[in-house]
Amino acid sequence: MKIMKFVNYFCLISVLALGTIACTQKSESAKTAALLNSFSYKITGKTTARDGTQVSLVDHDNKLQQFVKTQVANGQFVLEGELAMAGFYDIQIKGMEAYTLFVEGGSDYDLSENQGKFTLTTSSQNAKDFIQFNTNYQQREQEEKNKTANKSQQIRQLESQLPSMAARNDGSYEKTVDEIQRLSGNAAFNPRTLYADFILDSTHRSSLVLPYFFKYISLDQTNYKKFDATLLSFNTDLQKHPYFKFAREKVDRVKDFYENMPVFPAISPMNVERDSLNLKDISKAKMLIAAFWRTSNTNSKADMEMLRKKESQLNAMGVRVIYFSLDKDLDKWIKSSKELALGKQSYFLNYNDQATMENDFGIDRTPSYLWINPQTFQILSLSGEDPAMPQFLGKLKEFLAKN
Repeated sequence: MKIMKFVNYFCLISVLALGTIACTQKSESAKTAALLNSFSYKITGKTTARDGTQVSLVDHDNKLQQFVKTQVANGQFVLEGELAMAGFYDIQIKGMEAYTLFVEGGSDYDLSENQGKFTLTTSSQNAKDFIQFNTNYQQREQEEKNKTANKSQQIRQLESQLPSMAARNDGSYEKTVDEIQRLSGNAAFNPRTLYADFILDSTHRSSLVLPYFFKYISLDQTNYKKFDATLLSFNTDLQKHPYFKFAREKVDRVKDFYENMPVFPAISPMNVERDSLNLKDISKAKMLIAAFWRTSNTNSKADMEMLRKKESQLNAMGVRVIYFSLDKDLDKWIKSSKELALGKQSYFLNYNDQATMENDFGIDRTPSYLWINPQTFQILSLSGEDPAMPQFLGKLKEFLAKN
């Protein structure tokens, strides 16, 4: 009799457990499906902004698209309405830097602002993922800033000791110079790689933050297969979301690029002397660097100046450089090109050429670099090394040896 009671009790527990699992799976499936549909939302907030200050919800990637706006009353505000797609949106309190959050249906959002600093309490797992990522990013970024400052201080201290060491003739001068070069050559960690770490972490396969972060990563021949595998294992239902489709297209473009090896297109830019581009003039070189820059971008101008200074070393290695401008203003380009002394190898891309670079190679930001085989005009690398980095020439030598 006791055995029968135990069996009945065990069966009941098993049925309840299976029912709970089934309900959980059904609930998760429904929640995932909801991320693909329009939904209602409500965001409540507290702020130190004055009463009457405008608060609005805008598209994170298109600031001109405003969805709803309200005003602060008694230090509080409420934003509510309906959105066509779950994703990233900005809360803009007039006079303050926008706060970015992930908004989805069926989740609570309570935002607190204090003198420009925001704290979000939410039940959205996607929003929590993004908050955690930002916390890690900011922490790592600050750590690297501290390391860079400490390294710079070390270098300054060592450099200040060099004059007194020069007369010793005990080898201390040479050792100190070597240490300065070692410290100068150590590249700082780039916090942007944290985007890639998040994407490749298998725990995020159901987070829509994952495909969105593809906007911030650089794909090349060495890594596109890893990111392709990540997308293949991503939640199948969420693969219908526009964020995933963007990520898929970005990877497929690079995948197709390297697996089908496109060639540099026939374009017709002109240089500062109004001559057309003739790539046959450099057909005997070992490699061509196509450097893309823009007058309005100070970083790209600084890189072009650095690249120009290294041209003699590059020429000795059999590498030639051509500078392509993505500027819209011809006069400003001519002025900057002459200031940088880029010479006859500085070319202005017309509208069609710029569209070709963006559509075929994803080049819409500066600085950007293509490494090209001058004999076949096949693209060797979509993302050449940064010429401003100390290891630039070394990396280039390694690349030439392999290719």
